[in-house]
Amino acid sequence: MSRRREGETMRAAAVVGARNEEIYIRSCLRGLIGEGLGVVLIDHGSEDATVRIAREFLGRGLLDIVPMPWRGTFSMQALLRLKEEVIAGLDHDWVLHIDADEWPMTPDAGESLLDFIAAADRDGYNCVNFDEFCFLPLAGDCYREDHKDRMRDYYFFEPQWPRLMRGWKRGTGLSPVASGGHVLRGGDVRRCPESLVLRHYLVLSDDHAVRKYVGRRFAQDELDRGHHHSRTMITATNCRVRGSEAMRRLPEPSARTFDRSAPVARHYWEWPLA
Repeated sequence: MSRRREGETMRAAAVVGARNEEIYIRSCLRGLIGEGLGVVLIDHGSEDATVRIAREFLGRGLLDIVPMPWRGTFSMQALLRLKEEVIAGLDHDWVLHIDADEWPMTPDAGESLLDFIAAADRDGYNCVNFDEFCFLPLAGDCYREDHKDRMRDYYFFEPQWPRLMRGWKRGTGLSPVASGGHVLRGGDVRRCPESLVLRHYLVLSDDHAVRKYVGRRFAQDELDRGHHHSRTMITATNCRVRGSEAMRRLPEPSARTFDRSAPVARHYWEWPLA
């Protein structure tokens, strides 16, 4: 349970998972800390500059870097269980579980994530859902740290609703582990009716898409349960960035008003090839 004392303000923390995310990590940490959150990074055996860059933020909003050994395959369950262990050791009121290529935000530019969560808590809610908007570099190669300032083209990914209950109040018994990180179970779910925004910068160029996704290996027990099916379909051909009728465009990269009129149930690599 929270150890917040009388008169103290709401505290929330994000637990971020990353492996070889040097192109994302500085922007990710800067964004979460700027939203009023403490951050714990779980590094899944990165072999690039992810950890070196992250260390710049220690003592400046980044609370800790927790190592997770890489064993050759990606296991969502193992990562989520480690996130739960990290969360159990925190003393924050609320927690979010986030990946390094994501940018959570409120619909209102004048309100931080911490403001939104505090209001939801006051209104008696114990979890929040996120609407996922997947960005693609349709205007050209955006493999740079300032990719968020360059990418405006997105699609609204919503195969079901609610889908991404990524924030919840500690001490409620809620957990994302059983659902593979999507929805919360294990307690009395009192979900805030207004969803937050999750910008997901899937890939930053065609070459990046190949490096990030092609040949990725997943834990066999999770494949046997039907997890990761979409990711196992990715090839060097279908991961090439392309548009479709599902794509929408922001007037400027920092805009927060998204078109939710035509959600799609499949990621871009499952769309028909031209």
